[in-house]
Amino acid sequence: MSDRTAETVADKHEIEYLQRLYAKATDKLGKKSPDIREEGRRIYHRIFAPHAQIRTANTGSDFVADGPDGWAGVAENALKDYIGTQHLIGTQLAEVDGDQGVLESYLNAWHKNADNSVYYFLGTYISKVRRYEDGWKIYDMTLRLDTSGIVQTT
Repeated sequence: MSDRTAETVADKHEIEYLQRLYAKATDKLGKKSPDIREEGRRIYHRIFAPHAQIRTANTGSDFVADGPDGWAGVAENALKDYIGTQHLIGTQLAEVDGDQGVLESYLNAWHKNADNSVYYFLGTYISKVRRYEDGWKIYDMTLRLDTSGIVQTT
């Protein structure tokens, strides 16, 4: 393996890890504890560029935010009524071109309601990433809804 190939593999790994951290942070933002939510915000600051543009698409009531704190506010508001959430990142495809890249990641998100029903959201993140002095960060992200629904549990 050439040194450039090894560097590309390392870059792709670091880029893919951004979306995994995002899922962890988003679940923390859905918690009732202010300390846990603050931990989620810190992770957002680690993975997003300061002026990242973040949005949803195809959701019926699309959201747009500027920067990690803007998106954290959107996430906290969207998750506030659920008694539990879990965001799972599936297939990830990263492309790198120098100090720029694109990451496509599949999402399975589960949100438990007080009546024990579960709202599920299956979607795709399309993230544009850039290498900064402190590592790779997402500077533009769109969450596209692919399908969703409600399942009644016992």
